[in-house]
Amino acid sequence: MTFPRKIALLLLIIVALAAFGHYQGLALPSLRWFFSFEMTEGWAEKLPLLKNVYTDIIGWILLSILLVAAFLLWIAGHNFEWNPMTLRRLKRFRSLSRGYRSFLLLVALILITLPDQALVGRKALVVKYDGQWFFPAFIAKNYNADVFGGEANQSSDYRELKKSFSLKNDGNFVVMPLIPWDTTFDTDELQKVSLVNREGVYYETDSQVPYQGLATSYYPAEEKLKQREATFRKGKLQGRTTLFNRKGDPVGVEQWLDGKKTSEKFSEGSDATTATPGSDDYFALKYPPTAPSWSQRHILGTDSRGWDLFAQLYGGLQVVSKASFLYVILTFAIGISMGLISGYFGGLFDLILQRLIEILSNIPFLFVVMIIASRLGRDSVSIMSIILVMGIFSWIGVSIYKRTAALKERERDYVAAARVLGAGTPRIIFRHILPNVLSTTITLIPFSVTAVATSLTALDFIGFGLPDRYPSWGTLLADGLANLEAPWIVSSVFVVLVTLLLLITFVGEAIREAFDPKKFTTYH
Repeated sequence: MTFPRKIALLLLIIVALAAFGHYQGLALPSLRWFFSFEMTEGWAEKLPLLKNVYTDIIGWILLSILLVAAFLLWIAGHNFEWNPMTLRRLKRFRSLSRGYRSFLLLVALILITLPDQALVGRKALVVKYDGQWFFPAFIAKNYNADVFGGEANQSSDYRELKKSFSLKNDGNFVVMPLIPWDTTFDTDELQKVSLVNREGVYYETDSQVPYQGLATSYYPAEEKLKQREATFRKGKLQGRTTLFNRKGDPVGVEQWLDGKKTSEKFSEGSDATTATPGSDDYFALKYPPTAPSWSQRHILGTDSRGWDLFAQLYGGLQVVSKASFLYVILTFAIGISMGLISGYFGGLFDLILQRLIEILSNIPFLFVVMIIASRLGRDSVSIMSIILVMGIFSWIGVSIYKRTAALKERERDYVAAARVLGAGTPRIIFRHILPNVLSTTITLIPFSVTAVATSLTALDFIGFGLPDRYPSWGTLLADGLANLEAPWIVSSVFVVLVTLLLLITFVGEAIREAFDPKKFTTYH
């Protein structure tokens, strides 16, 4: 089977699985994206008839496009054979170790984004309850808490359900993703970090540094009923400790010095039995942004909203991957077509197109995005609208390269021979000229992906990009700069963004060198 037909077969499998999953009410990893588009509130008010069918319409349109692409690839790949020159270029690319290894790392990063909610998400992968098996992460509908013995008319909190099943130890269990947090709108406002007593000194569970700060103990078997509020210095009780009864009222005060109680005083009508702790278990209460903690599954910590950083970085990588895919297809399809047609025909068409390009080139892209975002409202902006605006301006650079190449190639003998043999204009342009000028196009793709990543990050950073329902690296950067006392926010985003841009740049340099017709170039 030829390479184009393998790609066509892969597209057919994607279309079939996505359609089957939607029809069966499944949420298959990554494939659920085709039917994830929802109409914004503003447009829903203007077009109420489309509100309930908008998601299906967009999903089936996208799958139809993939189906047409698969059909065309299957037909075009009937007698496909690799050009010997292309094979030499690919061999040369593999010999450039830095670029080739960067390419493999990029492919690995893209593959990591495919498990989607199976790797990062708040829905449980597997729930076993009373002998029944549930797979909430892979079902489109949401289970209420009463399905698992909770209160009716409340959505299930699988993280709490896992803790509850672990305490009861009755054979029921919950399997959560590696990162049990959604990429957006999953706030962990308060963390209860367990303190461990090691030879009279208290430490956080995953720390070797004695704990300092406020801590709380709770009544036995009642996790949410506060009993003591104490202060720790160098891992030992120090200063004032407030005691509470089961109604939540303060009933006494203790004074501690270097871990030893020096005095105690109870309010009138209370005694020591109303607030004496049943255990020495203390919990540190932490509010966002919180530092990285493996015990809480916040591997990289949280931002000021309490959203998990790893989940947002993962979701941001998914957004960049999808945006880059759509952007490259849109930009290069328009740019290549317009450039080749302009260069091949020349004359009046070329003159008009060049004047249009000059006008678009002088329009500031950033101002256009700001105007659109302010008119629509940021909540009405979507990834598709951002890509469309970027595509309106970005095809210009590609078309200029293709126009120059077409002007040169149309005078070649093989083009004249094709005309004599009766080949039509579309065939000459796209079957004869395009393959001979494709090398420059391929070298532009990695740098276009870099432009997408930096543009999305910059727009989100200044507040004119995607709304909060999309995980964003730019929003995280802005939040990190506003909370410099939490360095894990800025450092995490910086490392991920710079690493991604470096990998893409290395791949771009390797592709450019591999497709360069001159193996060695000397500048004089």
